[in-house]
Amino acid sequence: MKKVLFAYAVYLLAIWMFFPFVYPNLNQDVSTYASIGHAVYFSRLPLLPVFLFAVWKNGKLQEIAASTEQRLPRLFATAVFMLLLVGLYGLVQLPFRLAGFWNARQAQISVQPIGDWAGEYLLSLFFFYLAVTVVVFVSQLLMKRFHKNWWIVLWILLVPSAIFVVYVQPLWIDPLYEDFHDLPAGALRTDIEQLTDAAGIPDATLLEVDKSAKTITYNAYVNGLFGSARVVLYDTTIDGLAEDEVLFIVAHEIGHYVLHHMYWGTAGFLVLGFFLLWVTKRVSDKFLAKKQINAYQLRAVPLFLLILSFLQFASSPVSLYVSREMERQADAYALEYAPDTEAGIRMFENMQEISKSDPDPWPVFEWLRSTHPSIQDRIEAVEDYEENR
Repeated sequence: MKKVLFAYAVYLLAIWMFFPFVYPNLNQDVSTYASIGHAVYFSRLPLLPVFLFAVWKNGKLQEIAASTEQRLPRLFATAVFMLLLVGLYGLVQLPFRLAGFWNARQAQISVQPIGDWAGEYLLSLFFFYLAVTVVVFVSQLLMKRFHKNWWIVLWILLVPSAIFVVYVQPLWIDPLYEDFHDLPAGALRTDIEQLTDAAGIPDATLLEVDKSAKTITYNAYVNGLFGSARVVLYDTTIDGLAEDEVLFIVAHEIGHYVLHHMYWGTAGFLVLGFFLLWVTKRVSDKFLAKKQINAYQLRAVPLFLLILSFLQFASSPVSLYVSREMERQADAYALEYAPDTEAGIRMFENMQEISKSDPDPWPVFEWLRSTHPSIQDRIEAVEDYEENR
């Protein structure tokens, strides 16, 4: 255990020596904000597996799990033990979260008050606690009922769960964090309606979200299932970009909807989930047999979470690659259907200037972190389109 923690400490030291002090000299286009952002991200990247490994190896926490399970009914025991784990993890990752918040405030990317940020952090932890408690409790019941095939039954339950989350989050959860209202009537709304009509989604809900109280960056997104689309624009996007640039962003987001990326993403999640649960079952059986622990006991929970977190960590480059490819496809859609394709170049340049992100990260950093292609790659794609059309 000490070796793992020592290795993580050395890793953190290397990360915080490299990104703030060395990387800017090797990549002169990167901002201080982006360099520190890399350091914060890569500091947190292995944090969950390290934390869960420490929990699994900690005899005191194992005793607490066993004692709680003996004294309380299963549901309450699970709720109490998961409250302990989530609370500890919330404290462990808090310094990195604060570093990210401080970095954004120093760069004047974020204008969110610390109290508001803290409230959202606690709310996110609360939702995470509820979700993980339900998943663990249901998993324990399945493990006790289906000793060999619990992972298959659990995977089957992922299907309606994934659809529920994708459908419910925009309608019920997001409004707890942000204020949404209908996009006001005017030229911009009319032009967006023309784009949605052309895309075959004339009944799309057009919304504006008040982000200016938290950030100065630009963004937009489209979500919705079963023929119901919601086009959401940051108020900073509307106020900070020219209309043709806004329309390019909207065309990109409509591309995600028209190309069914949400469905493909959900399908990919289910395929990955099948693989992760299968491997988790096979690996956990060996460790639990050595410890003489039943799979449905609370003492086994840290092991299951550790295996899943490690597998998710190992598979993230594949997920990120798929995400970047979807973004490229949505960009290609925007180039075909946005009123002014050259506005895409201006939009990306303005987005880069305001966000201060790394415009051209090293391939290894893009491979391990980026959900989107680099700004430089996206600008070059627009330029190539203009030259070849």
